[in-house]
Amino acid sequence: MELTSEEKKILTGLSFDSEEIEKGELSAEELALLNEMRAVMDYLKKKYPSYSFEITGCEPKAGTIRKYNEWYFKASGIERDNAFISAVENSGGKYLIKDDFFGEIIREPIEKEVKKMLMNAGLKIIMVDVSFWEMMGREYGETIPVMKVLNGAIDAGNDVKVFIDGSEIKESDYEKTVSDVEEILTRKNVIGDVYVVILKDANADFAKDRLYSDGFTI
Repeated sequence: MELTSEEKKILTGLSFDSEEIEKGELSAEELALLNEMRAVMDYLKKKYPSYSFEITGCEPKAGTIRKYNEWYFKASGIERDNAFISAVENSGGKYLIKDDFFGEIIREPIEKEVKKMLMNAGLKIIMVDVSFWEMMGREYGETIPVMKVLNGAIDAGNDVKVFIDGSEIKESDYEKTVSDVEEILTRKNVIGDVYVVILKDANADFAKDRLYSDGFTI
């Protein structure tokens, strides 16, 4: 069987049969992983045609409570500390695949929208950071609607962190400031877990110069 260098590298990392893999002689388990890997790559190419991907590893479900293997991948031109993930359930050769790459597409627009909402209400926002807990399947690709995610019509597991310049906020008003954030976002129909951090000033160290922090779910 013909294997690409990428496929050999991934399979070798999951097996002790490096010599057999190099020759394309795969066990039933290795063949199943290869077919799954190829299905993930085909899925990503079709779902996100504007991007190029490389599979970088796999975390098998064996020995875990997961019902799926986790395949790690990276996208060309996108720097990220952690790899993106595809979760693959295999039922009789039929693959149910979901991934978290959609978050890379909508993250910046959502951050800008939330920051605008809060700044228009008079809050001095240093930064908004957004991530997502859920994975999405084939139904949402490059054109996933940003506002439907932000408003919860599409459940992406929104996780929003808001960093506020606290140089002009009295200590007695810290709790009220968090309540103001909750009131503004609730009024704008934003859905998700929100964590608010009040920093010493606009140039503060995000880890060392925290004055107050609290979270809520809306």
